[in-house]
Amino acid sequence: MKRGSDLIYKVSFLTPLVVTFFVTPLTSYDSINIPRLASLIFLSSIFIFFLLKFNIFETEIKYRVVFLISGALIIWSLISSLLSDTSLEEAFYGVAGRQTGALAYFSFVIIMLLNVISSGQKFNSLLLVTLIIAGYTNGIYGLFQSLNADPFDWINPYSPVFGLFGNPNFHASFMGIAATAAFSLLLKKHDQTKFRLIYGFFIPLALLNIYKSKSQQGFLVMTLGASVALFLWLKSSNYKRFTFIYIIIWLIGAIAVTLDILQKTPWKPILYKESVSYRGDFWRAGWQMTLDNPIFGVGLDGYRDNFRFYRDQVATDRNPNAMVDSAHNVFIDISSGGGFPLLVIYIAILLLALISAVKVIKRSNAFDPIFAGIFGSWIAYLAQSLISINQIALAVWGWALTGIIIGYEITTRDEKQESALKGKTIGWLTVSSGIVIGIAIALPLLLSDLQFRSTVKSGDVNQIQQSVEKWPQSVIRMTLAAKILREGGFTDQALEISTKATNLFPNNFEAWQELYANPKASERVKLEALQTMKKLDPLNPNLG
Repeated sequence: MKRGSDLIYKVSFLTPLVVTFFVTPLTSYDSINIPRLASLIFLSSIFIFFLLKFNIFETEIKYRVVFLISGALIIWSLISSLLSDTSLEEAFYGVAGRQTGALAYFSFVIIMLLNVISSGQKFNSLLLVTLIIAGYTNGIYGLFQSLNADPFDWINPYSPVFGLFGNPNFHASFMGIAATAAFSLLLKKHDQTKFRLIYGFFIPLALLNIYKSKSQQGFLVMTLGASVALFLWLKSSNYKRFTFIYIIIWLIGAIAVTLDILQKTPWKPILYKESVSYRGDFWRAGWQMTLDNPIFGVGLDGYRDNFRFYRDQVATDRNPNAMVDSAHNVFIDISSGGGFPLLVIYIAILLLALISAVKVIKRSNAFDPIFAGIFGSWIAYLAQSLISINQIALAVWGWALTGIIIGYEITTRDEKQESALKGKTIGWLTVSSGIVIGIAIALPLLLSDLQFRSTVKSGDVNQIQQSVEKWPQSVIRMTLAAKILREGGFTDQALEISTKATNLFPNNFEAWQELYANPKASERVKLEALQTMKKLDPLNPNLG
C-alpha cells in the first residue's frame, strides 16, 4: 500500500502539535497531563509498529548508533521502574500531576527515532512551522486569559496566563522556544512579505505572553535560543568578522545572568526569585536520591514519594509541609529515577545530537534558517530542562527536535537531503495493530480520570468509592476522595479508601496523613500512621 508511509510521514511531524493541544478541561480531573500522556502513548504505539515493519536498525547501518542508545534507555527505564518501590501503575504511567513514568519515556524515544528517520529539509521546515502554529495558538489563548476571558474554568493557583500548559512557567518557556523558531525564520533571505509578517508578529506576542505569565524563565529561554540562531546567521553573513566579539559579549552576559540569579553580584539581584532557593532544595534532594541509589534509582517519577525522606534540614526548615513531585531539573529527575546509568544514556543521546549539529554547521556554506531554528529551539529546550520540569508537552518537542538534528546530519552526509522514509510502503494492518494497542494502553488512563471527576461532582458516595477502584488507580485521587468523604461526614467510607491507599501506596506520605486525620481510625492505626510518616519524613518538626 503506497500511501501508508505518506500517512505516517504526515502524522509524525504533527505529533508534538497533537500532544500540545490535547487537553480536556471539560471532562477530566487532570485535564492536562493525563490526556497528553494518552495521546502520546496512542501515537507512539502506531509508530513502533512502523519502525518494526521497516527494521531500519538492520537495513540502515548509519542509524544503528542512535537506535542502540535509544534501546538502552528504554531497557534501563523498564528495569529501574520494575525494581522500584512504586506501584506498577505509577511505575509505568507515572505519578498524578506528572505522568512521566516508563511509558512516557518509551514514547519519547519512539517519537525521537521516527524524527531521526523522517528528517529532511521539507520535514524539518514543516515541524518548525508547526511549532510556530502551536505558539500562536497558545499565545492568542494566553491573551484571552490575561483579559479574564478564558472560556474554561481551570482550577489553577498560578498566574491566569498559562496557555494550554496549566502552569505559567511551562507556558512562558514554550513561548520562548517557539519565538526562537520564528526569529530564525525571520532571518531568512528573500522570503515573502506575508511570511515575514507572520514570524515578526509572533515575537511580540510571545514576549507579551511571557510578561503576562510573570515567569522570567521564558525570557531567559528565548534569549538563549535566539542568540544561538543569531550566532549561526552572523558566522555565515558579511559580518562574520564580529563573531569573536559576539561570543565574548555572550559569555559575559551568561556569566552576569548566572551570578545575578545566584545572588553573587555587587549589585542588587534583578533576576533572583525565591523559587531559585526552592529549586536548590529540590536539586539537593534529587541528587541525594541518586547517590544513595546509584544503579537503579528510585524509579521514574519516584521523586514524589522520596523527596521528604531525602531533603536536608535547610529544605525542611524552609517549608516543612512541602509536597514536591519533581526535582525541577530533568537531568536530576532522570538520575534520581534511573540512577547514573540512565543519566549517562540520556546525556549520550544529547551529545549525539550536539555532535550532529556541529557537523551540519561545519559543512554548511550558507545560513540555513530552518536548521538554525531547530538547533536554537533545541538549545532553548535544554535551557528550560535545566531549571524546570519534564512536562510532557514541552518534552515531546525536545525529543522531536533531538531526533531531527541527529537525522538531518545523517541524511545530509551524501547531500541528498532525503528522508529515510522515501520509497517505503506500509499496510493498514500494521497501522491498525498500533491503533488497537495504543487504545488498550491509553484508554483506561483517560476513563479512570474522567469517571473520578464526574462522580466527585455528582456527590454520590458509592460512585466515589467505585471510581477510585478503577484501574489504573491513583493515590492522589484516592486521598482526595477520602478527604472529601471525611469532611462530608462519611468517615467510615473515607477510612476504607485511606486504608486501601496506604496498602497500595505505602510510601506516600499524604495517604498516611489522611488516614491519621480520620476520626474513625483506631489508636493503633493512628500510631502506625504517625510512625510511618516520621519514617518517610524524618526531619519534619511538625511530626513531634
